Amino acid sequence: MMPEQATQPAPERLGIEVVSRYASGGEGFFRRWVGCTVAGQVAGFTVAAALAATQDVWRMSDYALVLGAAALEGALVGRGQAIAMTRLQLPSRVVRLWPLATSIAAVVAWSIGLIPSYVQRISLPSGVAWPSAVVLALVLLFSIPTAQFLLLRTVLPTAGQWIRFNAVGWLLGISWTFAPERLIKPDTPVVSEIGVFAIAGALMATTVAIVTGLCWLSWLKVGSVQAARQNDLD
Repeated sequence: MMPEQATQPAPERLGIEVVSRYASGGEGFFRRWVGCTVAGQVAGFTVAAALAATQDVWRMSDYALVLGAAALEGALVGRGQAIAMTRLQLPSRVVRLWPLATSIAAVVAWSIGLIPSYVQRISLPSGVAWPSAVVLALVLLFSIPTAQFLLLRTVLPTAGQWIRFNAVGWLLGISWTFAPERLIKPDTPVVSEIGVFAIAGALMATTVAIVTGLCWLSWLKVGSVQAARQNDLD
């Protein structure tokens, strides 16, 4: 009689963590999300920030030009993210409207971000300035994630998680945008100025992309979203 084959112990009994296919495969989507987000953000932010620094936003024509660049930035970021999102099982309407929603929200965010340029020339009582600054900062922080949340909530019951992850990501990311003001001097060459803004934009984009990418990973891990095809997460 042949000896009985030894039963292979379950991985859990050996203390080996069993990771679902979505958790491990999600690493491929995570890299794609970060890469697409950073590419769109750097291209758009460099143009918008350079214009904001060199134009007189008190002039309506220059102000409109900067906001036009902001709309372009939002569209590029949204388009980059939408390209990554095509690898997931999401309604085509959500993916199609994602760049538009992001573009509109970016215009709102930049409109608020340009306010300090006006306030510097206007004397406001501290009792008005500080509360107004807090409210406007919150609107700026939540403008883009809220616009995107309105699309996600139609397909994801836990879409509120998107706002929380984005709040952390943008709070950390926006901090990089304060660096150029300290590095750029009146005699700084335009090429160097653009380079500084490009680096700040890349750091901001990478920070936001990593944090928001973790949100997608959490959804993939629990199966809230799935790959469009089996090999789309690799």
